[in-house]
Amino acid sequence: MPNALLARLPSRFRGQLIPLTGGLTNRCWKLITAECAYWLREGSADTHALGINRAQELQAHQAAAKVGLAPNIHFALPEQGILLLDWLAEPDWQQVPRDMSRLAQQVAHLHQLNADVPLLDIADQAAHYLRQLQPLPKALADFVPYFSQAGVNLPFQPVLCHHDINAANVMGSRPWLIDWEYAAYGDAAFELAVISDSFGLDLCQQQMLLTAYNRATDSGGGHQVSAARFQARLPWVHWLTALWAALQYQQTTNAEYEKMQQLALTKLKAS
Repeated sequence: MPNALLARLPSRFRGQLIPLTGGLTNRCWKLITAECAYWLREGSADTHALGINRAQELQAHQAAAKVGLAPNIHFALPEQGILLLDWLAEPDWQQVPRDMSRLAQQVAHLHQLNADVPLLDIADQAAHYLRQLQPLPKALADFVPYFSQAGVNLPFQPVLCHHDINAANVMGSRPWLIDWEYAAYGDAAFELAVISDSFGLDLCQQQMLLTAYNRATDSGGGHQVSAARFQARLPWVHWLTALWAALQYQQTTNAEYEKMQQLALTKLKAS
């Protein structure tokens, strides 16, 4: 397998592959060549089911890399999910103290960029998952009517979003943002709600995140996120997480996905 993967890369990138742990749907390696080290990713083949567009991922990553928000791309085969990046000799935020104010500044910077990617309609994304989960278990079906209510669908100005900012996708003190599979235009409030959920922020920490983001956005001429819009997006985060995990469990029967679904539904009930 490693030799077959290396054969798909230009000859100057031939070297030693060291498998990396972590990641739920992709396989990653550290690639060591005679000149330097790289990070190599082979993405999941089931992109349609997961709602991933590899060409769109590449466009967003390139836009972020140009301004130092993401590592440089050295080679890519979007149709095969292959991505070769600078090796970042820094730990991710699962292993180091987190500066959420600095992260908020980076996210505000991201939201002011432009890229040739479409809008992510989270209601369409939920519907895409739901169509694949038929017949729908009652534990999920009970929540479907809730998400058509106006109170959780407030208007917003679309900005370029990462949509999957969690501790594993944030690296170093800069910090760098990696894994742009779900990048698209979207609601900044949803982006911040994803961050809040993935980092387990309490109410005080959520307010600090919003304040830091709005301060950075204001200085850059962007759009503010209200507390009401932020709170309206939190249930959507739990809902999409539950649906994504249910779909993954349906396809793999991996118990970790079942636990993820149950946790997301517990959070959704609480919200």
